[in-house]
Amino acid sequence: MPNKGSIKIIIGSILFGLIPLFVRFGSELSIVSIALGRAIFASIFALIYLIATKEKMRFSIQQLKTKTFFHFINWTIFLTLAILFYFLSIQTGSIALAGVLMGLHPVFVVFFVFLFFKEQIRLKTIVACLLSILGIFLIAGYSVENSSQSISSSLYAIASAFFLGLNFTYYLKYLKGFSAGKLVFYQNILQIPLLIPFAIYNPGNLTSSSFISIICLGVFCTGIAYFLVYDGSQTVKKQYIGVLQIIENTIPIIIGILIFGECINTKMAIGMLVLFVSVLLISFEGKSKSY
Repeated sequence: MPNKGSIKIIIGSILFGLIPLFVRFGSELSIVSIALGRAIFASIFALIYLIATKEKMRFSIQQLKTKTFFHFINWTIFLTLAILFYFLSIQTGSIALAGVLMGLHPVFVVFFVFLFFKEQIRLKTIVACLLSILGIFLIAGYSVENSSQSISSSLYAIASAFFLGLNFTYYLKYLKGFSAGKLVFYQNILQIPLLIPFAIYNPGNLTSSSFISIICLGVFCTGIAYFLVYDGSQTVKKQYIGVLQIIENTIPIIIGILIFGECINTKMAIGMLVLFVSVLLISFEGKSKSY
């Protein structure tokens, strides 16, 4: 029977997987406005939680002197870029494609773990990375045959996976020791000033459906989801976290097929299968130090 930490990570990952659904339903807004709304409502959720649990929210003088705030800024930028690229991928192409390619972030985690921690990369990890490249080739090949729009969507998803891998590794390196509530609050509140100027320039149209969508994105797919994953990770071996999160990449595929009527041909299905195998291998091999 899985422990409570595993259950929290699984539930959080399922909530992450619902992101494409709400991004599509909130498409009247610009990508930046969706990201801004998401950050605002996630911050509100985290703030309410911190107040209810009576946790201190301010940085101490000691933390400022040790450049903790500087690391939070960097971490926020990486996460913001990952989110924006993911939203762009969802709105410009297939939800299923975006979801699968996002599963590449463990490959980038392996690279950044080696870069930051000088951890030896074993043969099994190299094989997994090669399988990931093969999976990308099969999926991207399908996209090339269909439209340049799908190509751009694929590139956006890969860029998102890159920054997400960097985000997770950077967090492991510099921001351990913070509670799940504080991490959720800081990572979202610091995004708001970064996004406001761009949202003012290109706001999009706020409708009832888009407003409901950003509330759901902020509270459920960000605030609660990140809190559950961060909190669950404290009681689960790191090598298991990646495996538990694989479910996140299957949810967009199911949404794309069942709700938006997206089709997947044999070549793309094989590419997805190869990619899932590579992610599974890396999850056991490289993610022991990725969160």
